[in-house]
Amino acid sequence: MDILVDTISDIHQYGLDIKNREIYLHGHVFNTDEDPGVEYRMAVNFYKNIRLLDTISEEPIIVHMHSIGGNWSDGMVIYDAIALTKSYVTIVAYGQAESMSGIILQAADKRVLTPNAHFMLHYGSFACASDHLSAHNLAKLDKINAEIMIDIYANKCIYGKYFKESYTNLDTDKVRNFLKRKLKDGDWYLEANESVYYGFADHVLDTRKMKSIGSLK
Repeated sequence: MDILVDTISDIHQYGLDIKNREIYLHGHVFNTDEDPGVEYRMAVNFYKNIRLLDTISEEPIIVHMHSIGGNWSDGMVIYDAIALTKSYVTIVAYGQAESMSGIILQAADKRVLTPNAHFMLHYGSFACASDHLSAHNLAKLDKINAEIMIDIYANKCIYGKYFKESYTNLDTDKVRNFLKRKLKDGDWYLEANESVYYGFADHVLDTRKMKSIGSLK
C-alpha cells in the first residue's frame, strides 16, 4: 500500500511514474484556473524526468501530454530532451496539441492523439519591451525559429498520406512551401484523423491499430 501511495504521489507531484516508465507532461499548477502552457518549470521538470528514466534503462517511455503551447525556448528544451533520448518515446496528446506542444509532439518516435484531441499550428508571436535595435534583433531570431518550426513539420509531414497522394517527385521543399502557404491564412486547426492524414501524427487512439494505452507498450 505504501508503494502505491508513493507512486500516486510521484505522478501527481512530479508527473513521473517510474515503474511503468510514463511521464505526464502538463503546465505547472498555479493557484489559478488559467493554463500557464509551456514554461520553464514544465521544461525543467520534464528534462529531469526523462533523463532519469533513460538512465535507468532503455525500455520504451510513454509521455502523456496536455498543453495549449507556450514559450519557444522552453518547448525546445522538451523537444531536444525527447529527440536525444535513447529509449523509444511515444507521446499521447490528449485534449489538444497546439502551437509549441504540436512541435514537441514531432520529437516522439510515435505520435498518438486521443480521438477527440485536435492539432493546431501557426506562426508564434513575440513581445519586446526594449529599444528598436533589440526589437529588430528579436524579430530576426523569431524568423529563424519560424523556419526551424517549418523544417520540423516538413520532415514529418513528408510521410503523410496527403502529400504522397498530392505530389509527384515529393521532397521536403514542396511540403515546406505548402505549409507556408497554409499558415498565411492564420491558425490551422485539424481534428485527430486529419492530423494523421497530413502527417502531424501517426495514429489515433481507440482505433484498430491503436486500441488502448496498453497497446502502445
